[in-house]
Amino acid sequence: MPRLSIELDQRQHQQLKAMAALKGQSIKDYVLSRALVDMPDAETMTDEEALGALKQLLAPRIAEADAGEAVGVTLSDVKSRAKARRRA
Repeated sequence: MPRLSIELDQRQHQQLKAMAALKGQSIKDYVLSRALVDMPDAETMTDEEALGALKQLLAPRIAEADAGEAVGVTLSDVKSRAKARRRA
């Protein structure tokens, strides 16, 4: 089973823990219920619905790029920086 790890500061962790407890959920269940709430069911979508969902997902990113708000870092730069951090 795939695993996802994210770094949180102490305040963020305590906040997630408290919110999950208020809902009577584990942190995992709380985060998944919040993160996947708008995820469409790909199994039941038509091709047109899937294309529409993709367009909706990409529209804000395309608008940011058109407005010059995109990050000017290449994938190679990201990889190099990640490798350097691991070695440090």
